[in-house]
Amino acid sequence: MSTIALQPGCPNDRPAVRAALRTGQHYLQSLNDGRAVWVGNEKIDNVATHPLTRDYAQRTAEFFDLHHRKDLWDVLTFVDDEGVRRSMTWFQHRSKEQLVRKRRYLEFIMKHFVAASMPRTPDSQNYMLVTYIDDPEPWEKASIGAEGRGLADNIRNFWRFAMEHDLVVAPHFVDPQADRSDPNAHANSPALRIVSTSDEGILVNGVKAIGTASAFGDFLHLGVFFRPGAKGDQIIYGVCPANLKGITIVCRESVVAKDPVEHPLASQGDELDATVMFDNVLIPWKYVFHIGNPDHAKLYPQRVFDWGHYYALVRQAVRAELLAGLAILMSEHLGTAKIEAVQARLAKIVGFQQTTYAHVLAAEDQGFFTPGGLYKPDIQLFNWGRVYFLQNFGTMVDELIDLCGRSAIMFPTEAQWQNPAMRPWFEKLNKGAIGDAYDRVKIARVIRDLYLTDWGSRLFMFENFNGTPLQTLLSLTMKRAEFTGSGPFAEFARKVCGIEIKSTTTEYQKTADYAKAQDTGRRAVPAE
Repeated sequence: MSTIALQPGCPNDRPAVRAALRTGQHYLQSLNDGRAVWVGNEKIDNVATHPLTRDYAQRTAEFFDLHHRKDLWDVLTFVDDEGVRRSMTWFQHRSKEQLVRKRRYLEFIMKHFVAASMPRTPDSQNYMLVTYIDDPEPWEKASIGAEGRGLADNIRNFWRFAMEHDLVVAPHFVDPQADRSDPNAHANSPALRIVSTSDEGILVNGVKAIGTASAFGDFLHLGVFFRPGAKGDQIIYGVCPANLKGITIVCRESVVAKDPVEHPLASQGDELDATVMFDNVLIPWKYVFHIGNPDHAKLYPQRVFDWGHYYALVRQAVRAELLAGLAILMSEHLGTAKIEAVQARLAKIVGFQQTTYAHVLAAEDQGFFTPGGLYKPDIQLFNWGRVYFLQNFGTMVDELIDLCGRSAIMFPTEAQWQNPAMRPWFEKLNKGAIGDAYDRVKIARVIRDLYLTDWGSRLFMFENFNGTPLQTLLSLTMKRAEFTGSGPFAEFARKVCGIEIKSTTTEYQKTADYAKAQDTGRRAVPAE
């Protein structure tokens, strides 16, 4: 990539040199842009170099550098209609085959970064922009208070700008927790809201309660999960540079480990979930996608996050694959893999992975075409796949830990292993049916990092609560038009029962056309 400075300038100002594939070095340099970041009690002077943030910044830089490897270009890049090679992050799939190509790219990135133990790599973050670019017009037409501002063009221009510069755009949709017993609590909360508008843009003030990897993004992606009582001035969708004046990114305490030998995964960096404070921040109109309409917010956030939730299911299938692999590997080393009772328990874990992955394949097979012509996996199938994973993951982890016995936690430190007086004893204690004794220690360290540390527990919490926790996921899924009393399931049962629907206007018909199209669209026609 060219060394074009990433300034909060106008997306319409096209660079003189096309930026196709960003380098890790360029990314690291761009982080030193004066952004206000706190991690725990420390003010971060430079995200790329500070001890609490540099490891994850380096992993993100590694993400960009991977795309420059010519031996990986077939997997990690594509050539667009203009003849420019770009990251698969920006690939818009318009067939089932192209969706599968995108998924294989996602899987590669996930496996490279240790079974998505860093869930918010740039490919994940940027996937959330797809709904906007797929069909920008409704975002403009439904806005209240931005008349004549060309919000649909803003979406198109920013997508182009972000793609040209290979940016990282970190989503922020979650508002502060409010007193649910108070019907006016959300309206009166410190959630981000519009203070005023002017020819320059929207002046906003307030808080976005949680976002992941915010400190490492070029831009923040602002949106809303609708809650009853939300007011029009709280409905904001758009983006803003992370270093914009008045923005403070306050990250939780880091859980990164220091020793890469003792903690091979937990030492690689911490994504650092954050609260973002906006102190009378002026967001230029060119970065605004939608404002002002609570009814729009009732329908659309689900569609924005559909792409992230498909990504999440792919990630969960990869995480389940590693879980199954670790269970098999440890059982082989312990010499228990041939015991029928152990095989039955291993089969349970393998079946968990296979079922999770089956939801991925089924969702892809039953996909449909969106209003903009993208091929989208079946929403219900990937959402129910996520439900299945979340309902069973904890149990499968418990199975793994139990199959490990003491080996999951009782193993020597590196210093103990290297102690000449202790090592012979540890070699005897860790000798297994296959491999070296030290191999078991290596397996145990990975299991400990993933499932028995603060770093690993945060990953588990991320899977359970990022954006849509299990209960919310179930509730939102059942709100889809297909599962209403006028949807196809009830209609099928109605025909079997010999019941005629009385109303000429159904609940499904009342749903916004765009939202319906984003739910089911046009089904793909099977090839003859």
